[in-house]
Amino acid sequence: MKALSCMLVAVSLLTWTVGSAQSVKKEKVRVAFVISDGFDVIDFAGPWEVFQDVMLGSANDSMDMPYELYTVSSGKGAVTSSGGARVVPQYTLDDAPRPDLIVIGAQSDNSPALLAWLGSQHASRVTIMSVCTGVRKLALAGLLDGKQATSHHEYLGEFEKKFPQVRWQASRRYVRSDETIYTAGGLTSGIDLALHLVAARFGMDVAQKTADYIEYRGDGWKQAD
Repeated sequence: MKALSCMLVAVSLLTWTVGSAQSVKKEKVRVAFVISDGFDVIDFAGPWEVFQDVMLGSANDSMDMPYELYTVSSGKGAVTSSGGARVVPQYTLDDAPRPDLIVIGAQSDNSPALLAWLGSQHASRVTIMSVCTGVRKLALAGLLDGKQATSHHEYLGEFEKKFPQVRWQASRRYVRSDETIYTAGGLTSGIDLALHLVAARFGMDVAQKTADYIEYRGDGWKQAD
């Protein structure tokens, strides 16, 4: 009887351990994409495509898609991209799930609400990546003071004058500003930064597999940050 009880305890522990491992495996990395009127499509779609196509596991296993992506905006209404595409955000700044990563590209919203939200997320050690002139929001929020950053090459001169407290870097695909802030150059630089962050979290092999899947041939994502 004692042997049977020990066996049942062992089976229960094994079941709990396997279940816990599966729960950890299925935990998603939440990525919030901030959008507002005038948002640039490739700033949004490039990183989105990278994160949505990350696959863990081998062809013989059930593939684990580790990222959960969603859109966030200051309001609930549809927003219009710079090229005319209309998108209805899934969440507002007030009701969005807590992200692990925020992506913010070029767009019009410089509202106090957005800047305060970015500041709050940074204080909570959420990773933030800007693309192109999305970096303006981080500078306006005071998150880049005394730090290095980059943006689209045509805006660096303007930003150097407007935000002299930031150490602007030219000819960089992306720059790590602090432990949790990354800034990318213009447009397609966001793809490189997204792949770089995938590599940082899941390893170079997973990032390379993702790049191959989306048929992205650039290797700017392999540079140091």
